[in-house]
Order: sequence, then C-alpha cells, then structure tokens
Amino acid sequence: MTTHGHNKVDSVTIMITRYERDLIKRFGYPFEDIERQLLDSGDADLARVTDAPFYWEQLIINLRISVNEKPEIHRDEVLEEAVEQLIQKVAIGIGLI
Repeated sequence: MTTHGHNKVDSVTIMITRYERDLIKRFGYPFEDIERQLLDSGDADLARVTDAPFYWEQLIINLRISVNEKPEIHRDEVLEEAVEQLIQKVAIGIGLI
C-alpha cells in the first residue's frame, strides 16, 4: 500500500494468480488499469496488480453481482467458492476485513 497525506491509501498492490486473473476477466468486469495489468502479465503464474482502493472495491462489487446473478457460477460449487475466495482476498488486501 502506498499512502499520501493523512495516512490515506492511494494505491494497493495485490498478487493475483493466473486462475484469479481469469476469474477477474470473466466475472469482475475490471476497470481499464486493472485489466491492462492483467493482460500485461501474460502467462506469469503471479501478477502484481496495483490500483486505487476505489477500483478494487468496484471489482469486489462486480464479482459479488456475478455470484448473485450468473447461473454458471451457481451450478458449479468449485467455481462459486473460487470467486468467493477471490472476493475475500481482495477485501483483505484493501483492508476491508
């Protein structure tokens, strides 16, 4: 995390696995900067993705909407659990939990 001013966090870096990148691209509808970093990571096992907490929060919201509305997630318990774990990982990364 980088801070500026009165301990306000300007950006947060989260290490994202290849599988998590696929989940984000498929169900998270990431904003431009996160999406670009995911694409730039290529086939790397881990990607270091940095963005403002606001955009990470939006990603969590988008993933949550997908969990609630996408039938393909509801039909696959393993997929649903993977998305839930990703939501938790991002929430911890930005200090929500």
